[in-house]
Amino acid sequence: MKALIPIQIRFADVDMARHVHNAVYLHWFEAARMALLQQVIGPDHDWRTFGLILARNEVDYRMPVHLTDTIEAEAWCSAVGGKSFDLSYRIHRTGPSKPGICAEGRSVMVCFNYLEERSIPIPEPWRQRLQPS
Repeated sequence: MKALIPIQIRFADVDMARHVHNAVYLHWFEAARMALLQQVIGPDHDWRTFGLILARNEVDYRMPVHLTDTIEAEAWCSAVGGKSFDLSYRIHRTGPSKPGICAEGRSVMVCFNYLEERSIPIPEPWRQRLQPS
């Protein structure tokens, strides 16, 4: 299962070097992550009871992104453990001007019971949908 979403680059995303600031990529990863999690978990889930904690983020920058570029963000599950799973990401530049991978990333998500304030095993329905293909 993958999520692929278009990304709108905002003027505020661009820094003095005239390319997208490095921290913005984490926002794009988050948008792709939420699109993927809606497929895995569903829109009506009660996040106040049990949910996820973002335990780690990694970003590898490959090519700069500029204000007028057309890009999309992709997310998929790359590993499943007992209480956590890894999500992987790519930011793709599309269109005729230098298409390719602009950034890649990974995050570690830990399942968490917010009422008991402790990590929990991945719920079985989530595990089935998260299994890497």
